[in-house]
Amino acid sequence: MSQATPEVLENFKAKAGLCGATVVEAASLSEVAQYVVDVCANKTPCEILADEPGVAVGPEKGPNGMPTRAQRIIAAPCVDEKVFAELKKLAEEKGFACLDGGLRKHLSGIDVGLSFAKCGVAASGTCLVAGTDEDARLAGMISEINVVVLNKSAIYPDLPSVCGILRDLQKDGQISYNTFISGPSRTADIERVPAVGVHGPLELHIILLED
Repeated sequence: MSQATPEVLENFKAKAGLCGATVVEAASLSEVAQYVVDVCANKTPCEILADEPGVAVGPEKGPNGMPTRAQRIIAAPCVDEKVFAELKKLAEEKGFACLDGGLRKHLSGIDVGLSFAKCGVAASGTCLVAGTDEDARLAGMISEINVVVLNKSAIYPDLPSVCGILRDLQKDGQISYNTFISGPSRTADIERVPAVGVHGPLELHIILLED
């Protein structure tokens, strides 16, 4: 059972912020859909970082001098059909593509990936994203901005508190993609200089959803 007391919730917000995540709250999945589209509209176009046959290229180069996508892409695999339909409608009104699968065809990068967390860890501001679907995993890997939805009731005080959840995820013996996410992707492998977005998203947005 979750121990998402007000203190645990505030601790999660504080620690996630220290990790570089943007934390917002939403009262419904409709608000989540609107937030995702707004984030996509307000970002710079996605840079194309690998060969992708048939991709339409925009007129301007990205911050790293790479070509950019002409059409923005939102990836939302493993989302409830009704929620996906609402998200797709909002996206298409802006001229964006909205995908619920086939992300291997877009490994050069997508603009925004929507993920749903199994639980959160307040002590480190961490989200556990779990599942058996490769597209759901890719949405949080190849996107420039990863938006993760986390139910407030699923926030636990520390890592030992979620061990039971991890054991349950392994019971069925299926291949699973279980990922602990704390802030955007970071590395200091190159001459010990910190860099963001090398191995994953440039930004992490966590939406705390009312149950």
